[in-house]
Order: sequence, then C-alpha cells, then structure tokens
Amino acid sequence: MNQYIKDLSEVIRNTKMTNTYKMVWIRSIVDVCCDDPTIKEIHFDQLSSKIFGYYWNQTFFFDLKQDSLENSKIQQLVRTEIKRYKEKKSDPSPKWFTEIEDEISIPISEVSTQLKRYAAHLFPKVSGRMYDLYQLDLSNRTLTPNHPKLIKDHSQILIDLINYRWTQKLEEFNNSPRISQKVRCIENKKIPRTSLKKFEKYLDLENPDQICFIGNEKMKTKSIDHVIPWSFMYSNDLWNLAYVDLSQNSSKGRKPPHEKIIKKLQRRNEKLYKILKSSGRYDDDVNVQELKTSNEKDWVNKYWHQFR
Repeated sequence: MNQYIKDLSEVIRNTKMTNTYKMVWIRSIVDVCCDDPTIKEIHFDQLSSKIFGYYWNQTFFFDLKQDSLENSKIQQLVRTEIKRYKEKKSDPSPKWFTEIEDEISIPISEVSTQLKRYAAHLFPKVSGRMYDLYQLDLSNRTLTPNHPKLIKDHSQILIDLINYRWTQKLEEFNNSPRISQKVRCIENKKIPRTSLKKFEKYLDLENPDQICFIGNEKMKTKSIDHVIPWSFMYSNDLWNLAYVDLSQNSSKGRKPPHEKIIKKLQRRNEKLYKILKSSGRYDDDVNVQELKTSNEKDWVNKYWHQFR
C-alpha cells in the first residue's frame, strides 16, 4: 500500500476523539476527493455542507448523539434546523438530507468555524507526531489535499475504516442498536428489507387465527410488522414481529408503541417461546435462540425505552 494511504489510515485508527468531529472531517474530505480527484483546493464550506448532511440523517432518523453531553455545536445547529423543518411541514416525518437540502437553511459559516477550531489542525496529530496529510490555510479556511486521486482510489478502504472508528465513538454515547448500519446511512443507501414471510411459521404457532396484534380482530389484509419500528431497530427479529392488519401497519408510522402494546409483546414472546420449545422442532434455530435471549435480557422493554 502507498505510504501516504498508510499514514492516513494510521491517523484514522489512532487519532484521539472526544466527539465525532474528526471522523466527519476526514469523511467529508474523502467524499470531496471522490467527487473530483483533480481538486487542488478544498474550502471548509464544501466540507461543512456534507458534514451537516451526515449529522442531519443520523439525527433526524436515529437521534444519535455525537458526543457524551450533546454539546456538539454542529449537532445543535442540525437539531435547530430539524425543529424548524418539522414546524413548517404538514408531514414532519424524517427525510434524507439529499431530499430536502434545498428547503432548509444550512449554517455553513458556523459549521466551518467549528471545523477550523476543533478538527482541521487536530486531526493529523497522533502521539505527538504531525502527519503530512494536507496543507492548511486556516485564515482562508482552505486545505490542499496532498494526493486526492490516491484518496479516491482507496476511498472504499478509507470509508470502511472511518465508519468503524465513527461507530466505535457513537457506541460510547448511544445505546441504539445496529449503529454501524446507521452510520452507513450517511451514504443514503437503504439497507435492504428482506421478506418477513419466513416468520409466519413461528407466528402461526402462537396466533393460528392470525388476529391483528394492534386491533385484536381478524386481519382483513395480512401483514407482518415490527412492533418497535424498523427505522430504529434496523433488523428483522422474531421477538419484535407480529401479525398486524395492513391498515394498522400503515397508520402507526414511526411513533413509539404504547406501553400496553409493549407489555403485550412481552407476554406474547414468553408464550411463543414456550410453544416453540415444547414443539422440539426448533432447538437449533437462530430465531428461536434470539427469542429466548430477548426474554432473558428483556430486550423489548430495553429498546422501547431507548426509542421513546
């Protein structure tokens, strides 16, 4: 591997972090170099817009904290703009940054100031050594990347490494599940949602009449749904799935379930596991083992409280 990429990778792995500023800083540089591998100069404003977008997606969709005390100025700016966006929209549901960036006011100069103070000159320093990664002109808020084409050519490796460090830091500040997948969402690539049909064989054992879990009536249009929303869990888990009439499924949206629904799900899971265990057909089934663990560790209650 080229020495410059080795040095850049070394810094990403080992630079000290109290928040996620350094990772969004270098991620935005990588993205700009991918957009234009011949670029000679990058203004902090270019990076600011991208970083605002990263934080927008992670905050609006997943409410991920970017530092321990939520003192991150950039995230505060993002939260303020999200609040404004919600107030002026009849449908305040989360939207990807790329879908609404022309509708909101991005405080570019304020974000740029944060990058100047807390990221630009601090990122390349590791254990007292200053790595030669780019040339800075802080007075004009610009940087000259040493090897933009090399960055582009190795971008996937670099992005994977950045996302790994970013995920590690977010795990210190958040109890949210599947954080690594949520970090990947800054690329605006939806994680595939696979069919839930395979879970019918389990649900039918406990609910053979296919009664709607929410409405307590025979379903008119059958569907399987996540009780704690998919947008928070980002996974298909037997312990969080139930038969829900399509009309109920569509109307409940991303709102936190009522406590009575959560208690009902806990009771359902205990009953379902007993049925599955007594059947003897699913002893080595990963879905059944996760159901057992969810009961033992009270995942339903845990994740519900985190989501609220």
